[in-house]
Amino acid sequence: MTMFPAAGDYYKAVQAPARAFTVPKLQTAEFVWDSLGPTLARGSSAVVFQAAVDGIPQALRCYIRNDASSRDRYSALGDYLARSDLSPYVSGTTWLDGAILVNRATWPVLQMSWIDGRNLNEYVDFLVAGGNAVALATLATRWREMIALLQSSQFAHGDLQHGNVMVDQEGRLRLVDFDGVWIPQLAGQSPPTEFGHPNYQRPGPHEWGRWLDTFSALVIYTSLVALSKDPGLWLALYNSKNLLFCRGDFSAPFESQAWKQLAALRDPQVTELVRRLQECCDPDWVSDRSMEKILEVPAPAPPPNPAELRWWEKQPGTSAARAEQPTQVLPQITHPPQPPQQPQTPQAASAALPAPPPLSAPLGVAGTGPMPQLRQTMAPPGATWWSGPAQAQTPAPPAPSAPPAPPAPPAPPAPAAADKVRQGQLAGAISLGLGLVLLIVSGSHHVGFLVFIGLIAGAWGLWRLVTLSGKNRGQP
Repeated sequence: MTMFPAAGDYYKAVQAPARAFTVPKLQTAEFVWDSLGPTLARGSSAVVFQAAVDGIPQALRCYIRNDASSRDRYSALGDYLARSDLSPYVSGTTWLDGAILVNRATWPVLQMSWIDGRNLNEYVDFLVAGGNAVALATLATRWREMIALLQSSQFAHGDLQHGNVMVDQEGRLRLVDFDGVWIPQLAGQSPPTEFGHPNYQRPGPHEWGRWLDTFSALVIYTSLVALSKDPGLWLALYNSKNLLFCRGDFSAPFESQAWKQLAALRDPQVTELVRRLQECCDPDWVSDRSMEKILEVPAPAPPPNPAELRWWEKQPGTSAARAEQPTQVLPQITHPPQPPQQPQTPQAASAALPAPPPLSAPLGVAGTGPMPQLRQTMAPPGATWWSGPAQAQTPAPPAPSAPPAPPAPPAPPAPAAADKVRQGQLAGAISLGLGLVLLIVSGSHHVGFLVFIGLIAGAWGLWRLVTLSGKNRGQP
């Protein structure tokens, strides 16, 4: 088995492009450096460097695993893209055999256009930090339009997740990392060794084919729509490796925090998307259609029997019965999702999205602290789905007038005063303890000035405790 170079081996090699590369145009490439050396991004199967090749910013992908991809796969992808217009979502790539010399052997390099933008999770973080719910709704619409185009063109990315989706400086969605792609030219070949990020893939077996992206696309679409309704969900559910959902959320009976938070929104569109996504988590569900077809299917009518079990509550072996009767995961709603808008060109469709911060600029602080511009109606962690968002308490009406009451006894001290007494007692106890420690240390090491400091600290702490204890005894 061929052992590909490690990331560090490539890092050392590209510091001298003229010696490392066998392709003339890469020998004169100008790599982007930081204070330590060439900048790189590392994934599970490759490292990516940014360099100017013939004056054009390019991404150079160097593999660290021999099973990640192949020349045949990217050659087929290049032929497919030459006949299909999927720009700007999917950019062309060039596979260069034996392009870099590392560890006395040559290895392939994948050359592609450099995208100056942010990963999807970073871009959502940027929008949430600005409280831009309108842009989040636009982003959800753009996502749905992109998926509809890709699936109608018989293109499946194979690993739709936040790290493989970018938003460039023109506010356009862009896809990267095509190692797991499915296109008609690859049908019948061996599937890739990986099947995508676990926080975006349904449990159970995976079918590598045309509809491979349906589930992960629906996960991302549901997340974006929910965030457009309440950006505060980001603070509750985002963990830097997801949008809203995690791998454990896709297993019945769907009682994790993600489902509870979405149910607490009480939003008809989100409720319907939740119902459809939960149905796709059924172990018997087969991805045999596009996301658009799933969204267009009308909601099932309520079953005659109100106690109809949901798919995960039924005993094994009842798949046939479930196929005959519609399953109700959530109550029927009266506002199904709106049909998609008229097709637009990708450039026009993305015009309304704000540009993300450039790579040289820091991101916002979403997810790292309090953000008062966000709505505070999301269900707190631990709340049950039926409790919903916390409701503002209505002040009680004033009591009817009554005869003057006899003089009341003196009111007890305010809680703030009691808290102040307790804080003083705590300070006294700490000071007394510190004084004792200093006296012990000074006795064992014969340090005179520690004796003096220990006596003062201990005396003050003891005085503080005695005086405040007297105040407590004097309270009713």
